Amino acid sequence: MNALDNIHNRLDPRRRVSIGKEELNARFKAREKLNEDLKIVSFGRVSEQITYPSVREAFKSDEKIKHAIKTLLSQLYDTLKYKDAHFEKGVDEEVCQAILKYPKIIIEKDFQPPNDDWAEVFIEEGKINLPFPKICVIAGYLQDAPALINSSVNRFSFYTVSQDFNGILISAFLCAHANSPLHVASIRLEVSADTDSQVLGIYPIVPESQAGWLDEEMVYVITDSVLRAIYMMTYHTGEAYISVPTPREIEVNQKKLRKNKVPVIEFRLISITGKEQPKTSSTTHETHASPRQHWRRGHWRSYKSGKRAWVEPMLVGDEANGKIIKDYAVGNYKEKRYDWVSQTK
Repeated sequence: MNALDNIHNRLDPRRRVSIGKEELNARFKAREKLNEDLKIVSFGRVSEQITYPSVREAFKSDEKIKHAIKTLLSQLYDTLKYKDAHFEKGVDEEVCQAILKYPKIIIEKDFQPPNDDWAEVFIEEGKINLPFPKICVIAGYLQDAPALINSSVNRFSFYTVSQDFNGILISAFLCAHANSPLHVASIRLEVSADTDSQVLGIYPIVPESQAGWLDEEMVYVITDSVLRAIYMMTYHTGEAYISVPTPREIEVNQKKLRKNKVPVIEFRLISITGKEQPKTSSTTHETHASPRQHWRRGHWRSYKSGKRAWVEPMLVGDEANGKIIKDYAVGNYKEKRYDWVSQTK
């Protein structure tokens, strides 16, 4: 059995029916003619002509931005809970679970992994592994602003991602205008062979029923942000924002979301490595006490021999002692660290 056969054997046989790129774009253009052009749901302060040097700075310094993401999560949760949207079967529960229980990763607009061929590692492994069973990704971009500040951001989008066998399932949120129905687009990424060239690559698969929702450029923007975040969380080291809510905050969030109120979400900066999960004061415990329940991040561990081994994400600790939810932000932050000690005095 050759390597290509191995790849195909690892693919989920129950995966959704896919459509070709040309057909996808043709259906999208047909939809445009009907004035049903869907756009990625986003939030920010474009109308006020305010920009931020990074997504992290926006969340750290602007209360309106922090409130906007909380409001968006609350509205998504409420809309999907009551199934008041268009989506594939089961996606509503996947998204709600990701919002409530799993980490949120910020990926900066100008952040690039250190190697140009960084995506090749996924192809080499024949799979895409998440650091956790589910994650949320917050990406920033620049809209309606002068080109001179194109390294800045003023608009932010949000996606949820679930592990789907050896691939991932991305949920992107779309609508035509502010009061139009919500559409949850499903994009499955997997390592497979191109039908014509048989060259292995990472190819998106969309449900046939959703053809015309996303054009090629939108698919690229979404998948690029998600893959860069996954790469830096599983293959490399970097700086990260992390939030460790208290057990009481988690309990409050569950109640808030059920009532369509904004949840409690805070970020702080730490370092992540490919060797072990970062330690914080919240995860330490007494000799005879079990730690609070939390996820250990899955990642690829590299050895001197050049071999790699996947360290599975694992739920550890005692739920009776409370839970920890960690939110990450990936970027080049070493020259602009936030002084948490002085800010908490």
